[in-house]
Amino acid sequence: MRLVPWLLAPWLLSGCLMADPTPRNPAPAGGSVSSSSETIPASASSVAGFGAALNRMRAQAGLEGLREDGHLKRAAQAFAEDMAANGYHSHHGRDGSTVVERARRAGCGGRGYVAENIAWGQDSVQDTFAGWSASAGHRANMLGRNYGVYGLGQAGGMWVLVVADGC
Repeated sequence: MRLVPWLLAPWLLSGCLMADPTPRNPAPAGGSVSSSSETIPASASSVAGFGAALNRMRAQAGLEGLREDGHLKRAAQAFAEDMAANGYHSHHGRDGSTVVERARRAGCGGRGYVAENIAWGQDSVQDTFAGWSASAGHRANMLGRNYGVYGLGQAGGMWVLVVADGC
């Protein structure tokens, strides 16, 4: 029965969505980043530790850091709470909303570069960061060149990261 978590891992970490008007290259040409070197200190608060690790990963890829944005944090937190309270795991809200619509409802205008990572079942921010870092699609969102801000939300084992060009 130890194989069950490994069989479920792709589903649990499958929540990756980009809403981007133009394609982009997530990392500099010739650059590579090792996710195994990224850790979040257990003593760090969830958001501060996550943001620091995210920005270290981006710096290693030659990218500018992201700053936490209150609009995206509220959008991510509200979506995590809704998924946890209503027992679903999807990039579409119960009302059919997309990450772009939820970010705009939370007050984020931006130019339209928005992406979302979702996860379910991780026990800590460290586990969530490690899972997203190890997944090509989630990692591409975290290393997107067009992004400048992020918001992280967590509720009842649901994790939501929203990144955008600005708000």
